[in-house]
Amino acid sequence: MNYKIYYFSGTGNTFWSARRLAELLGGCELHNIASVMKRETISLSAPNIIIMFPAYAYEAPLMVRRFVKRAEIHAEYIAAVVTFGSSQGGALAEITRLLKRKKLALSYAGRIPCVENYIPIFGPPTEKKAAERLSMQEAATEKVSVDIKAGLQNKVVKFRPACKTVSTFFRGAKPLFVKTYRVTKACTGCGLCARLCPAGAIEMRADADTKKPYFLCTVCEHCQACLNWCPQKAINYVRMRKNTPRYHHPDVKASDLFMIDKKENSSE
Repeated sequence: MNYKIYYFSGTGNTFWSARRLAELLGGCELHNIASVMKRETISLSAPNIIIMFPAYAYEAPLMVRRFVKRAEIHAEYIAAVVTFGSSQGGALAEITRLLKRKKLALSYAGRIPCVENYIPIFGPPTEKKAAERLSMQEAATEKVSVDIKAGLQNKVVKFRPACKTVSTFFRGAKPLFVKTYRVTKACTGCGLCARLCPAGAIEMRADADTKKPYFLCTVCEHCQACLNWCPQKAINYVRMRKNTPRYHHPDVKASDLFMIDKKENSSE
């Protein structure tokens, strides 16, 4: 395989771009970082390694940072591609620094705008806004494929003090945020949220006649998958209510995101 893509995704934005990028590049393996992290050792070996992830509060998800730290990477070309709703912040700078500590250099940094999925703060997107962002995502994903095929190299601005301040606060406060998740009586105990959670931060525990999700505050990535995928809209947080519209990428199914280490060869 010429290309191996490793992705982290909650509501499907990053997965959609990863899958599309694999189709455009050809000869590509697609791997779910959440599954790969369960291995005792992580070895990434290919001519071209691509790491794709969303930006959370201007930084990469904790699991992605741990993935980069643990992985033994053997590649001629290393690309990092961030998907984002409001801003990618310092997420790429952070990955660049982590690679440098391993005496590796980031060859290419890509940026893909997507529909904002942090509905508790930003609110649900309008139909027009979502359509605009989906179009931007498709165009940006195609540009990234062209850049990577051409072996383009670029630089990342690593000095981002404002982003670091925001991300540090978010990281420290995240367990407190998770404690405010609310599960309503609409929950049927289907367990979809637990199956989707890339961090394994949801346990289904007995509650009266059914099981309810229980959130592990120190593990949760705050990816919003549980809130946005729940078929009953039974998980609420901050400004979200039963009638609040949810969002996940319209061309991604929940089953696409279950923690399975996929190998997809788009040339077949």
